[in-house]
Amino acid sequence: MISIVDITKTYKKRPVFTGLSVEIAAGELFGLTGENGAGKSTLLSILASVLPPDAGEVWIGGKSVRQQGNEVKRLVGYVPQEVALYSALSGEANLMFWGRMYGLRGRELTARTTEALATVQMEDRRHDPISAYSGGMKRRINLAAALLHNPRVLILDEPTAGVDMASRSHIMDVLKEKSRQGVTIVYTSHHMEEIMACDRIGVLKDGTLAVSGTAGN
Repeated sequence: MISIVDITKTYKKRPVFTGLSVEIAAGELFGLTGENGAGKSTLLSILASVLPPDAGEVWIGGKSVRQQGNEVKRLVGYVPQEVALYSALSGEANLMFWGRMYGLRGRELTARTTEALATVQMEDRRHDPISAYSGGMKRRINLAAALLHNPRVLILDEPTAGVDMASRSHIMDVLKEKSRQGVTIVYTSHHMEEIMACDRIGVLKDGTLAVSGTAGN
């Protein structure tokens, strides 16, 4: 589903990637880790078609991130490291807003919003403003927003950072279920127990993928 072929990227004159390649299968839960500054967030931004690589190519679902970025974005649900929600709006209103950005309208938008709220177990707080949510609740709504358009690929940048154990556990349960349903997931975290639960693990170091394998290998 994802093919990264010999990409390079320089940021502020510092090389971030110097020939990074990796293949990620459909339905795979791929955990990505590495030291701060190793390029994890940069790589996810490239996969989400937010940043272009300087060289090399990335293919998602057979489409080129460099040449078909808008089409790639329709395939991808992206959860950035920073919570991207409007604090004065309710959880439901936030999802309705982001659903419209994905082109959803009418009954389909309402149905998808209700489904996403149920998936992250936030139906009972749907009418409360985001400003009244805990950090874990905000992370759940952030994830729900990325699920609205039923993406084939989920890109998540530390979606459990700073949240309570219960929310972390639930978010991981949602990701594992989506993976079982065939959604391809690329996930970064500094929590090793989460990384070790992934189907495969990649470690970024010195501009390339230093290690790639299963938790048992």
